[in-house]
Amino acid sequence: MIYGMYISAGGALANSYQQDVEANNLANANTVGYKPDIPLMKARGTEAQHGSREFTTDLLESMGGGTFALPTHTDFTPASLKETQSKYDLALAGEGFFQVQNGSEVHYTRDGRFMLDEQNQLVTLAGQYPVLDRGGQPIIMDPDTAPVIDMMGFINQGDVTRAQLGIVNFDDTRQLKKTGGNLFKSESTVQPRNIPAVVKQGFLEDSGVNSIDGLTHMMKIGRMFQMNTSMLQIQNQTLQQAVSKLGSITG
Repeated sequence: MIYGMYISAGGALANSYQQDVEANNLANANTVGYKPDIPLMKARGTEAQHGSREFTTDLLESMGGGTFALPTHTDFTPASLKETQSKYDLALAGEGFFQVQNGSEVHYTRDGRFMLDEQNQLVTLAGQYPVLDRGGQPIIMDPDTAPVIDMMGFINQGDVTRAQLGIVNFDDTRQLKKTGGNLFKSESTVQPRNIPAVVKQGFLEDSGVNSIDGLTHMMKIGRMFQMNTSMLQIQNQTLQQAVSKLGSITG
C-alpha cells in the first residue's frame, strides 16, 4: 500500500514539474527568439533492480519503480522569421548565436532586437548588452547614418564598414544554460566557433513555442496529475480502512 502511494506521489511530483516547464514555455510563446524547454522523465528502477529484494515482492516489482524528473533539455531548432523592416532588427536564418557582453562574461542569444545606446554602441533592446563583433569587441556606429547589414553580418554605413557581427555556434548546445533575459551562458571551457551564418536585416525570429501543442501537452499532463492524486486519495482511504479494521480485530 505504502509502495503504491510512493509511486503515485512520485508521478504527481513529476507531472507538476512538467506543468511548470510547459507553463513557462507558453508564457514565452511571443518572445522573440525564445527556445522552449522540454521536460524529461526517467523511469526509476524497482527495488530488485537496485539490488535488494528485502522490501519487495513479485507483485510490487510488477508495478515498476515510478518516475523521476530529469533536467530540462532546450530545443534549439531554428524558428520561422517575420519581417519588421526595422534597420536594427536582425535574425539568423539557421543555426548560431549573437554574442553579447554581460558584465565580464560573454553570453549568447537569438534575440536580434538591437538599438544604439548613449555611447552609440550596438546593444540589445532588452538589457542593453553590447553586441560583439567577430573579434569579440563592442560595435560603435554612426547614429546619423542608417546601417546596411549584409547576409554575412558586415555592418556598412555609407562607404564605411563598421564591423562584422560575431556569429558563433557550439558543437554541443547542451552546454548552454539559460541565464534569464533570453540569454544563454556556456558552462564548458571549450570556446564556440565562428560560423558563416546568414543574417537577415529587418527580420526577427519567432518564438520556438507552438502554442497549440503546448496547450495540448498541458491538458494531457493535467489529466495525468489528476490520476496520480486520485490514486493517492484512494490508497490513503484504503490504508485508513485497513488500520481501522486491524484495530477492531486486535481490540
